Amino acid sequence: MEDFFTLKSLLSYGGAAAASAALTQVIKPLLQKLPFTVSVRAVSYVTALIITLAATALSGSREPADYFLCAVNAALISLSSNGGYDLIKSLITLDTEEDDDENNS
Repeated sequence: MEDFFTLKSLLSYGGAAAASAALTQVIKPLLQKLPFTVSVRAVSYVTALIITLAATALSGSREPADYFLCAVNAALISLSSNGGYDLIKSLITLDTEEDDDENNS
């Protein structure tokens, strides 16, 4: 494994979802500094859309339908990256609660 993310991996569903989740987590602390509230889920979608548009453009696609599908694919990628984050967060919370129960026994 020479490169962690490649254009080929970003064109895959899993690679785009992982990149979207990672970038959203990097952007999230910056959003908290803004004087107004921004939905993290909206940022996740925009991040996924930028990734899919960039990957499609870099792949050499010239078909307008491919760019239209980026909007649909970005929604699926965003939903899966948000769900993956929620799953990991719930597992960590559950693990912490179990540790607290063991300490209280």
